[in-house]
Amino acid sequence: MNSKRRFQWIDRQTVGTKLKLANLFTSGIVIFLAGVLLLALQAYLSGMALLEQARTEAAVVGNNISAAIIFKDHASAKEILGTLKAFEDVAHASVFDAEQNIFSDYAKAAQHDMRTDTQGGLRGNAYDFSLHRLRVSHPIDYEGKAIGTVHIDTDLASTYRRIGWYALSISIIMLACLTIANMVLRRLQQFVTAPLHALAKTSTAISEQGDVSLRATVDASEDLGMLAKAFNAMLDRIEKREIELECEIEERKRVEVKLDRLAHFDSVTGLHNRYFFHDRLGSAIAQAQALHQRTFVMFLDLDNFKAVNDTLGHDVGDELLRVVAQRLRDAVPAGDTVARLGGDEFAIILENVADGSTGETVAKRCIDALSRMVRINGNEIYISGSIGLSSCPDDAVDVNALLKFADTAMYYAKNAGKNTYRVFNSSMQGEAQKRFAMNGNLRRALERDQFVLQYQPQIDLVTGQIFGVEALIRWAHPDLGLISPMEFIPLAEETGLIVPIGAWVLKSACLQLKAWHDEGYTQLHMAVNLSARQLAEDTFVETVLDIVRTTGVNPRMLELELTESMLMDAGDAFIAKLDTLRQAGIMLAIDDFGTGYSSMSYLKRFPINTIKVDRSFVRDLPDSAQDKAITKAIISMAHSLQMRVIAEGIETDRQEVVLTADGCNSGQGYLYSPPVNADEISKLARLVKPVDIPLEDDRLSARRAAIATKTRSSHERV
Repeated sequence: MNSKRRFQWIDRQTVGTKLKLANLFTSGIVIFLAGVLLLALQAYLSGMALLEQARTEAAVVGNNISAAIIFKDHASAKEILGTLKAFEDVAHASVFDAEQNIFSDYAKAAQHDMRTDTQGGLRGNAYDFSLHRLRVSHPIDYEGKAIGTVHIDTDLASTYRRIGWYALSISIIMLACLTIANMVLRRLQQFVTAPLHALAKTSTAISEQGDVSLRATVDASEDLGMLAKAFNAMLDRIEKREIELECEIEERKRVEVKLDRLAHFDSVTGLHNRYFFHDRLGSAIAQAQALHQRTFVMFLDLDNFKAVNDTLGHDVGDELLRVVAQRLRDAVPAGDTVARLGGDEFAIILENVADGSTGETVAKRCIDALSRMVRINGNEIYISGSIGLSSCPDDAVDVNALLKFADTAMYYAKNAGKNTYRVFNSSMQGEAQKRFAMNGNLRRALERDQFVLQYQPQIDLVTGQIFGVEALIRWAHPDLGLISPMEFIPLAEETGLIVPIGAWVLKSACLQLKAWHDEGYTQLHMAVNLSARQLAEDTFVETVLDIVRTTGVNPRMLELELTESMLMDAGDAFIAKLDTLRQAGIMLAIDDFGTGYSSMSYLKRFPINTIKVDRSFVRDLPDSAQDKAITKAIISMAHSLQMRVIAEGIETDRQEVVLTADGCNSGQGYLYSPPVNADEISKLARLVKPVDIPLEDDRLSARRAAIATKTRSSHERV
């Protein structure tokens, strides 16, 4: 922390002060290192001088004392050693004879504590430095023969004192040098920083006065003259740019207004966009919690809007979106938010709601407003919407959760037949989680080959022969068992999984049909249901033709079933796809005929071969006069258009008799067989043969005997 504060102090200093400190610090380091090196050199030289002196003293003593050792004259030896008093540094001296016994010694009066009787490990001409003294030994020779050794101990105190005085002198010189350097640098600092001060003064004046016409005056001959020139040139450009900016400010304001609109509004409808909606909903939730109020979120999805785009084009679709936006604005109370989230999805925020029924009231008004006919470019368009509602704080206090719950409720409105609304409740969340789990399982089911096909026979009501089958998908779940398509097909269509699943169904059905034909059952046709999502794919026709080609099936024995709603939404591109399939020999049928907007004008536009009467018209035959009239009319209309008729859901003999009497060609239902696996179809195809009986009553009786008896006994084993 202290180090950080020191650096902050340095940062606060001026450039000149920083330069001066940097120079002083650099100079100080250099002088200090030089002083340390000089001091080390002085210590080394002093030590070497002292060693040389001690060795000289030991040699002189050795030469002078050799005679005393030979003649055992201890007194003379004592006197000779006493001459060492003249040397201040000598603290102690000893002479040893040839047997290494001490012969004589000397010690200063103050150094008696340093007296020693041993050689301390030194032999011959050697020396030893310690912290406090220098020990030197020198051999004593006489006529080439060693007769003893002299040892001298030298005190290092005087040497340390000399080195200390030397260090003090160097320190004083260093401080003097730094002082002189500081004085010189202080003077030089003025020359270096004066131009910088001029620039800073000019910058301050410009900042305070806002006058960019001011200029800094600096001698161009100085090194910083280039900086001053660049600074003044920059001021010239700033002054020029200031004039230009005045012209740009208004344009920038206009751009900002436009960007703000793009950021918060939808470019097609003029409504608020998703970004603004999320932000506004967050504020509404916060206010509702703070003031204990209620806020509703409405999620609206247009029904069948894609058909308008595909049929009439995107220009008409965009105009329809603008009409929808205006009608929603008119239906929603003033002050509340209407936004387009994207595509054909809209969302509404109702704030400060006191009555819980207000949300439903507004939802009804929106549905009524949308239901009115729209005329665009001469086209009469009917549009509707499905709405889901959630509320804060009843359902959630989170933006994403409220939207998710409203979307879940909207999904229930779609499933309820569209053009209606639903209010979210907790049970829907469980269903939504179940759908989410099923979605994951559904994706894995195709990968793990959990789908199977069953086939329901189609009977020629005249001959009693099985002429074809309808392929029906089942989900063989490892834990839940066989799952009906009613439970997973809507989810598959919603998520787009119906496309790969539909391709699998078509390919599997074609492979099975080819296998039956190879077994000799060449009379069998195969009917396969299609979804609108499949037909919307650009590569749908290519996919179908490729499957027919790779499986080797006869395309004339393949029939694709469409619903009336698919035909009602069809455009030119859709019809072109159907024409291509018919040209390839593939048959086309309308499934569940009579439940939609059936009419002769629609039927004549499409290359249809077969009409399938919906089971809802067959169920109450022959008791319902209305259903009987409807089925008879459908059969008559189909025959007039040269189409085959198949009645679905035949379960009783009476239904069969009425339909046959009205001219129905074919039938399908539990009277003949429920959906069974491929092996059972092979058995039924072997059992059922054409029956040639001229009389109608006898023919019906014989055929029922051939079919109802034999086929039922067969599929009882299924």
